[in-house]
Order: sequence, then structure tokens, then C-alpha cells
Amino acid sequence: MIKAVIFDMNGVIIDDEQFHREAWRRYCKRHGFRLTEDDFKHHVFGTTEKDTFQFLYGRSLSDAEVESFSNERVDEVIELVKSRATVPPGLKDLIEDITSAGMKLGIATSARRRYFNFVMDQLKLREYFSAVLTAQDVHKGKPDPEIYVGCAKRLQVDPRECVVIEDTISGIKSGQAADMKVIAITTTHPKDELTIADLIVSSFKELSIERIENLI
Repeated sequence: MIKAVIFDMNGVIIDDEQFHREAWRRYCKRHGFRLTEDDFKHHVFGTTEKDTFQFLYGRSLSDAEVESFSNERVDEVIELVKSRATVPPGLKDLIEDITSAGMKLGIATSARRRYFNFVMDQLKLREYFSAVLTAQDVHKGKPDPEIYVGCAKRLQVDPRECVVIEDTISGIKSGQAADMKVIAITTTHPKDELTIADLIVSSFKELSIERIENLI
């Protein structure tokens, strides 16, 4: 029996991949770095900002350095997103159906708290989620399962009774390593790159309580 659904945020609750790409490109241009498409796949999307910055700078970074670099980049993202942030089609209906079915809702995001708060304020979805973990609440980023295990713990639900909704390969691996079933949505990767997921959809309109419950 499924008792909780845990959402990733970037690329799932908000389709912001294009804005993050542009913000990373602007940051890299200012600081003399370059990110390839392969870098975006393996070192940006689905990982924490700290991991990405450490990849760029080629060394361990202090929390103060990460905070400074992150604020500079997030300023760019917020400027790009603030007038265009919308709830993906079908998401609000799905959230309300999940809530009506008595399941709990959580968020496990690789974003830092500042950007999470911005998105929740823009989309006005905060009230639906009983537990939230951001990159600043864990020691290890995805694909490590820590963030999903921690979210299940806060929801007071066995991980085996949780379903995850993700958009990246590292996020799928994180959820599965936490012993959860994972639904992948094709906002960041095409379907043929997400085949390790338990179910793949192109939008929330393809999801229903029945399809979620049938995963277990």
C-alpha cells in the first residue's frame, strides 16, 4: 500500500531546466568556465549546487564559498523565472487527488533552500507538502538515497510505501536506492534515457491515483 508520494522539485514541480541552463552558462561565462552537454547531464541536473561548483572549481569548497557562488547564480535564475513560473499541467489536480486519497506529500530537492522558497511562493503549493528536504538538509546529494530516506522519515512512512516522482537519472537512482518505486517525467531527459524508472510519463496528465497505486 502506498502511503506517500515524494516529488523532486526542479524539472518536476517546476519545469525550469532551460532557465537553470542559461543561469549556469552566464555564471560560467563570467568566471571562465564551460559546461558541455555531458557536464549538464552528469554534473548539473540531479546533483547539488555544491557538487556542481566543486566540479567547476576542481576543489573542495567551504559552506561560505558555496553560499556566495549559489546566491550569485540563483539571482540569475530568479530573474529568468519570476515572471514565467507556472504550475505544470495536471499537477494541481494530481496533488489534490493524492491528498484526497489520504496519502502524504513530500519534496526532496537538490535545490538550496533559497530557491525552494522562491518556487513555493511563486507557485503557491507549499501548504500541500508535509515534509521538505533541500540540499542543505543532507550530507550526500543524489544518487545517494539519503534525501529520500530522510523525507520518508519526516513523513513517518516506511520507504517501501513511498513513490518518487523524478526527472533525472541520478534522482531515479536515489529513489530506488531508498527502496522506493520511481516515476520518471520526461522534462529533462528523453524517454529512452529514463528506462531504469518503474514508470515513465511525459506529463502529469498521464498520472492517476490508480497508476501510482499499481506500482506496488
